[in-house]
Amino acid sequence: MTRIFVGFMICLLLLNCAKKEEKAVNKNKPYIISYEDKELQNYIDSLKKSNSKTVAFPRKGFYGEHQLIIDKKGNLYFYQKEYIMITCSYGSENDTLPHFLGLEPKDIVRIPQKNLTDFLSENILTKEKNRQILIIASQKDTIKNTSFFEFLNKKNIDTYIIRRTTQEEDTVLKYKNNTNKHIYYYPDSIKWDKTKIKLPVKN
Repeated sequence: MTRIFVGFMICLLLLNCAKKEEKAVNKNKPYIISYEDKELQNYIDSLKKSNSKTVAFPRKGFYGEHQLIIDKKGNLYFYQKEYIMITCSYGSENDTLPHFLGLEPKDIVRIPQKNLTDFLSENILTKEKNRQILIIASQKDTIKNTSFFEFLNKKNIDTYIIRRTTQEEDTVLKYKNNTNKHIYYYPDSIKWDKTKIKLPVKN
């Protein structure tokens, strides 16, 4: 009888360990941007077809006040834009191309992985609630480093958007990480792909 009881307890213990391991794997699974965008669009389409009273909108616009960039190697970078209060996302429905920001290499700072929580807490969570919005931009479609998701969940950031990096972000980041210190970034000398960016109109 004792052997049966001990055997039952061992099986129960192993089963619990297996469940914990399964949860850990799911929690740390890669985030695939194109897949998640497609799922969102499918959800929106299904609501329209079913004439549901629930309303969902596709993501509009590209930039916010705070941007976190993940490069191809998994390194983390951060830059901020001037805060502009926009009500009812006015005009964002026409933002099919990212606008030229005039971003420069000095505007982007690299964040050590171990300091991510403190850095984002200091730069985002100290602001008003309606300004606690984070844009996460990745150079790769699949994000394998999901440590920042834990920060988002633990620190209760209600709004965040995940997208691919823009042409301007990729270009500026390339110059920032250039080991040749004699090469300077001049945006006017860049051959921008105008199908991927909206450049300012020159007079």
